[in-house]
Amino acid sequence: MGKKRATLVWECWQDECGSSEEARRKSMSMKRKDITLNDFANSRYSTGKTRIKKAATNNVVREAVVMKKAPRRRKKTISEDQSINIGGIDYPLDIWFLISEHIRPEDVSVFAGICKSALHVTNTAKFWFHLYKRYYRSVPNLPERLQPECMVRLYGLRTCVIRALHFMYPPFVNKVKAITTFEEDPHVLTKRQCVLMWSKKCKNQWLFFFKLKQSRFVIGRGPAIKAKQPDLLEMLEDVSSNHDEGCKVLQVTCLNYISIPVVLGLTLCSVSLTLSQGLRFHRLQLLFGSEHSCYTLGSSSSLGGSPVVLDPVVNVRVLDWWHPLYPHSASTGFNIPAHDSD
Repeated sequence: MGKKRATLVWECWQDECGSSEEARRKSMSMKRKDITLNDFANSRYSTGKTRIKKAATNNVVREAVVMKKAPRRRKKTISEDQSINIGGIDYPLDIWFLISEHIRPEDVSVFAGICKSALHVTNTAKFWFHLYKRYYRSVPNLPERLQPECMVRLYGLRTCVIRALHFMYPPFVNKVKAITTFEEDPHVLTKRQCVLMWSKKCKNQWLFFFKLKQSRFVIGRGPAIKAKQPDLLEMLEDVSSNHDEGCKVLQVTCLNYISIPVVLGLTLCSVSLTLSQGLRFHRLQLLFGSEHSCYTLGSSSSLGGSPVVLDPVVNVRVLDWWHPLYPHSASTGFNIPAHDSD
């Protein structure tokens, strides 16, 4: 009985030792499969467990290259551009000249925007000569430069015809007459450079004139590239030439003469139109400064600006170059002195 019991104890002990040995072997094998420092780049050797196969890396590289080589947008060829324009009719230039003989003066800009041929017609001397003859009528206040005997030169023909139409063509004349006192806003003249100034006595009042030209100054840009100058023959045949292009004249009517500083070459930075102390007339203050100071946040007075104060003011007008009252050099006897002593 005792012998059998000893045998059972021995067998149980062997089984327990065997199972523990197998568990130890399994744990050792699992430890060998875990990631160690040898699997990283700084180890002397690599077990190859975390390395990507060469075939897999090549596939990744090929996919990346394919993604970079995306198909570009194909440019249109000349034949495709020509096929898009198929369907239009190119009328002869003579037809556009015939149509232009029936265009009203206020519809010239619309007619010029139809096509290139129509634009070419509006840039010819024939078009403007015909427009002048169609609407010419004798008016008492037509300047000598705009009389038929003087309308023979090609140089500046377009400008002269437009000016003459504001004396003769009823819709243009009525548009100018409809402007009442103080209706024009002098604030539109800011950031313009004063290129000329003068004064003139008219009956019991004084007229002060400031000729202001549109500035081409732009912050952040260098000087503009000068275009090629045309020769003398091209200048004499320039129908669209206009010396007063981009210019406006500020005409201020005052009760008496006022001494004002010279602001030639300066830029108009601000305009202030208020009532005088007696509340019967107006007070106009013009602040001129350098061209750069008008585009900065600081006030022009702190940067050495020149204020011009006119008080009392009876009327203020803003005249475009086509206005009948615009003081042209060859106009109805406007003298342009600095000021009259009378």
